[in-house]
Amino acid sequence: MMFVLIGVLLGAPWALSFAPFASWWLGFALLIVLQEVVLRTSSHKQAAWLGFGFGWAAFCVGVHWLFTSLHHYGGLPAWFAVLSVGLFSAYLALFSALACAVPRWWGGRTQSLKASPLLTAAVWAASWTFFEWLRGTLFTGFAWLNLGDTLVDSPLANLLPWLGNYGALFLVLWVATALVQTLREAIKRRAMLGKPSLQLLGLLGLLAALLNAPVAVQSAGLLTVAGVQTNVDQSIKFDPDRIIGNMQQAFKLGDVARAKLDASPSGGALLFPETVNPLVWTDTPDVWQQRFRDFGVPGKIDVVMGSAIQEGRDYYNSIVVFNGAERDRDLLIPQRRHDKRHLVPFGEFIPTGFAWFVGMLNMPMGEFSRGQGPLEPLRIAGQSVAGTVCYEDIFSGEFAGLLADAKHEPTVLLNLSNLAWFGQSWALDQHAQMGRTRSAEHRKPGLRVTNTGLSGLVDDHGRWVVKVAPGQAMVWDGQIEGRKGRTLFSRLGSFLWFGIWGVVLVLMVLRDRRARAYNSGIPI
Repeated sequence: MMFVLIGVLLGAPWALSFAPFASWWLGFALLIVLQEVVLRTSSHKQAAWLGFGFGWAAFCVGVHWLFTSLHHYGGLPAWFAVLSVGLFSAYLALFSALACAVPRWWGGRTQSLKASPLLTAAVWAASWTFFEWLRGTLFTGFAWLNLGDTLVDSPLANLLPWLGNYGALFLVLWVATALVQTLREAIKRRAMLGKPSLQLLGLLGLLAALLNAPVAVQSAGLLTVAGVQTNVDQSIKFDPDRIIGNMQQAFKLGDVARAKLDASPSGGALLFPETVNPLVWTDTPDVWQQRFRDFGVPGKIDVVMGSAIQEGRDYYNSIVVFNGAERDRDLLIPQRRHDKRHLVPFGEFIPTGFAWFVGMLNMPMGEFSRGQGPLEPLRIAGQSVAGTVCYEDIFSGEFAGLLADAKHEPTVLLNLSNLAWFGQSWALDQHAQMGRTRSAEHRKPGLRVTNTGLSGLVDDHGRWVVKVAPGQAMVWDGQIEGRKGRTLFSRLGSFLWFGIWGVVLVLMVLRDRRARAYNSGIPI
């Protein structure tokens, strides 16, 4: 189990690569060291154990805040919550185990041939990024702590609109690993750098070209917003004795936000977070429904808020938009809305075989239906806004597909969240970082509206324009500039990544065939 221990030691600092620490370079350094250790294992099984230890430690540290959700708010006994986080991390570690095993297995099959540093590095980068993608896709996926999302806070952020997070991660990891591989081979052979270095220079040229290539997007005008951060702790959010008081506070903050927008010549959008209304909309008192609507002013102020909506036998976690002109009967089942499509396992739907586990949790509103059909961007204060609810914006490829299939091009991205389940933990910064990466990938500014933080405005490069301190009830405001135009990644989405992985796979197969021919004595 020595390799498991080495993996644990390498994986434990992984979370420091991400927000709030934002040491993006650390993750790449760890992966380079991890690959060097993989190359020194004697079999793909040892490499798998190494990768498993790495992934298990990385996720135990990186998503330790799930303990807060399960124990403090979900009501699980502390020991069982710790065990659950450990087992969940072990499941996620299976993907890093495979990411380490495949290159070592392939390397063993082709070791009779002269070393190819660039191809070895490409195989490592492709294996890591493919299994990261698989982790974020299989069984609805968990795309948290993907190193590609850290690039939004790096000098390499301009790769994101061209390649997306997995593609950018592949290229940077390929270049960095190829540099190390080429130098190692040169030192090993005590030779000057030759043909591989010329190939490497070409690779560095591609990296430099993408980093400096302009992205063609145009202004879609300014959007003024006032956001409400209610800061209602999860422990009291659904408490029947506290709901009235919480809603009164939300309405008071809404009045302040409305006054800010009234003072603006152009008006704007008044934004409330996910499930600011803790009741199903049909169970919400009429006076509360009307209160939300009446924050709007026709032609000047649009109101955006989150609520559970019942339609027939289905319940949706929705973003609802009012303009102030709706009649009372139009409020019964609001039609101007976005229904969440990618639901959270255990929190919004029960995975097959886990009803017993969900039954142990104090989890209100645990069975939602998925939104259907192509995305209909919401028309808000003159902008075409692509809305997502909480977890929906962490899935890069799925999000790109959602925008590509939209009925018309969005100019602004909007995310409403309730992250109170995670306390004041790293989860707030980690989730915001993933959402900011979506803005950088598509060159669309973002609105982030949360109950407890982080809230604020993000520009089309994924940089904070307004960043609101978490953990306080307040109203914040600002302006962003909407953007028209589609990036290369917006056009190709995950097809781009599969093209990259497909090319590497073909090269792997060709080299494997060449090695088998060489070992059989067939001239090559």
